Amino acid sequence: MCGIWALFGSNDCLSVQCLSAMKIAHRGLDAFHFENVNGYTNCCFGFHQLAVVDQLFGMQPIRVKKYPYLWLCYNGEIYNHKKLQHHFEFEYQTKGDGEIILHLYDKGGME
Repeated sequence: MCGIWALFGSNDCLSVQCLSAMKIAHRGLDAFHFENVNGYTNCCFGFHQLAVVDQLFGMQPIRVKKYPYLWLCYNGEIYNHKKLQHHFEFEYQTKGDGEIILHLYDKGGME
């Protein structure tokens, strides 16, 4: 199972934040991504990936150029993402299954 880590409102330096995120490194042994969220003070996400399906394109947090204001961290697999992509004619930037969630959220919101 992957490890999702987020920190909001910390005044700690980046190295201290990274050390904090590494406390859940055992949750995803294949890769790690840590990213500060631009435009928000002291907000960052970390993701430890256990790559079951896709090591390279399944990395999170996911953010695509078309929706720079949306970020996605999730644990799971979207089995019908190709069918949904084709049905709605979304243009993908990645090959990851989670990108469909960003497109659908932009299109329909929470509904």
